[in-house]
Amino acid sequence: MKSIIVTGAAGNMGQAVVQRFVQDGHKIYAALGLGENSRLFSESPHAANIDVQFLNLTDETVSEGYVKGIVARDTAVDTAVCIVGGWQPGTLSETTGYELDKMIKLNFNTAFNVAKPLMEFFERQGRGQFIFIGARPAINPAEGKNQVAYALGKSLLFRLAEIINDQGKFKNIRASVVIPSLLDTPQNRAAMPDAPANEWVTPEVAAETISFLLGDTGENLRETVIKLYNLA
Repeated sequence: MKSIIVTGAAGNMGQAVVQRFVQDGHKIYAALGLGENSRLFSESPHAANIDVQFLNLTDETVSEGYVKGIVARDTAVDTAVCIVGGWQPGTLSETTGYELDKMIKLNFNTAFNVAKPLMEFFERQGRGQFIFIGARPAINPAEGKNQVAYALGKSLLFRLAEIINDQGKFKNIRASVVIPSLLDTPQNRAAMPDAPANEWVTPEVAAETISFLLGDTGENLRETVIKLYNLA
């Protein structure tokens, strides 16, 4: 059994990841945003293995306190799945500094603020892994040019993973990036009612992919970037 931190646990992918992990027998520390549904996992048959806390992960001090509080009472923590994020459309000329700052805070800072103190713990323990959720616009300029702030915010996760992988190369610490194309969610279906949702990626498939990275085969992978595109 692993002890795993999952941020963005209230989102569609986050819920699927939490449910998959607890079904696999893991202990989950689920980080939810302030004001999100406090009863989200209370009716789960595995609720006893889901520790829920509400906090603002864009706050470095709050995030550090959250991580240090967890590892102080559970030294089995060896994985963090960082899912918090947000989307912003806009070309280069349309993108404001405020929008760029917002996307960096949501998509990068929320991961960095968890990874920094957790990396220190992993180095002391001699093991650990991070799983970040990337985005295709961050590696595909043809898509990124119409959602510049989002693409730039997400692109920093790839650089963070590279730094962690280099620093953790001989310490049994690694970072992976999973890149979904379009998630099949009620929100996306409502926004794109005529699009072929059957070609998208379901949150459950995303959770299955992340679970694979935690398994025996996945543990042999290094510097992993998974393009989870389906047909989209």
